[in-house]
Amino acid sequence: MNTYLSKADKHFFHEMLLITISVVIVLTMAAKTAYTSKTQKQKQVNRPIMLRVAAGQFQLQPNLDDNIESIKKMLERASKKNVDIIVFPECGLTGYPASDKESLDYVNQNRTEKALEEVQKLAKELHLAVAIGAAWKDDEENLWRNRAFLINENGEILGHYDKIQQTAHERKFFVDGKRLPTFSWRGVRIGMLVCMDMRYPELWRLMRKDNVSLMLHLASAYGSAEWKVPVLEGTMRCRAAENGYHIVSCNNAGPIPMMVSGIYNPRGLVLTKANYAVEELIIAEIDARKLEGFVDFADDVYKLRRVATN
Repeated sequence: MNTYLSKADKHFFHEMLLITISVVIVLTMAAKTAYTSKTQKQKQVNRPIMLRVAAGQFQLQPNLDDNIESIKKMLERASKKNVDIIVFPECGLTGYPASDKESLDYVNQNRTEKALEEVQKLAKELHLAVAIGAAWKDDEENLWRNRAFLINENGEILGHYDKIQQTAHERKFFVDGKRLPTFSWRGVRIGMLVCMDMRYPELWRLMRKDNVSLMLHLASAYGSAEWKVPVLEGTMRCRAAENGYHIVSCNNAGPIPMMVSGIYNPRGLVLTKANYAVEELIIAEIDARKLEGFVDFADDVYKLRRVATN
């Protein structure tokens, strides 16, 4: 049996064939574009963010002017070494009252605020980010807090963290912090903790759950107990390894430090560390986006969650 197609039918089928081919081409191109876009985005996500990070270990004084002078010198040295971000000790501006003073009467809040502005100005001039701490009087609640500030390379304050885990002696000076914030800087998620917080691994784990890849740790552990130096180095290495991120930890240079400043990679290895009781700038180059480690959370068995807001 012969099948006969009229001229109109042939024209119709020809048009349908062209339309089908066109649709296939368009869909193929769209799929290719989507794949390329997804691949490019994936490459952007996985693209290394190389940073030169530093810790400025110096000996704090209960005198703000002396501390500012030390900080200025460290910042200038860091800038010459092309550092991107530098961490200073806990209460780096005001000195650490829990070891050096019986009260906070020596801290002039107005002068401390002006000193912080000086650091902001230097950060902008030298084009590097700074993590710096101070004894700080909260305007809203009129309470003293052990506060750490994060300042970007434009001299802007990205935010602050108030120390949560304090010793009984520290609580004679400061109230506990109530928030556990994270910060976004140059495509990197950053967390900050202060000194005694190192003894509480759940704080560090919460940071990893918030996709933090770079932790900044400000400490003023000094005055006795030199035996703690290897113990606290081990503590910091554990915090890095168990969460798979980089840590930059800066301690006071003394007298009689309980730990030394160090920079740790996501495997818990020491990239560099300061000498004992010496004023020193240590630097390491890291891929700040790199995360490693065994961090599959068994949330069906136990839960680690925030109570306070970010």
